[in-house]
Amino acid sequence: MHLEEEPRARIGYRGSAVSRAKQLALKSLAVVGGVLMLAGAVVVSFAVVVIGLAIVLTVGGYLWWKTRDLRSEMRARMEAQWQPQSRGRIIEGEVIPPERTRH
Repeated sequence: MHLEEEPRARIGYRGSAVSRAKQLALKSLAVVGGVLMLAGAVVVSFAVVVIGLAIVLTVGGYLWWKTRDLRSEMRARMEAQWQPQSRGRIIEGEVIPPERTRH
């Protein structure tokens, strides 16, 4: 019989104090590693979201700035299209030319 070998596991046997300390150290190391990995994943995802938001705002601002003349021109055309014309009358959205009103 060798004295340096650990005894075989038996029902109800919890191992020696050294082996229990090793298991506790490994478990706590696994928990700390998991927490660090989770924190790292949160930081990386936050960085990705911030970078993506910066890109979207930059591209959106650039497009908004470059299309401002086009938008003002379109707005002016729409206002000119919906202004009442000088001939005829508008009744419930219909334009009645002057020649149809004189009977």
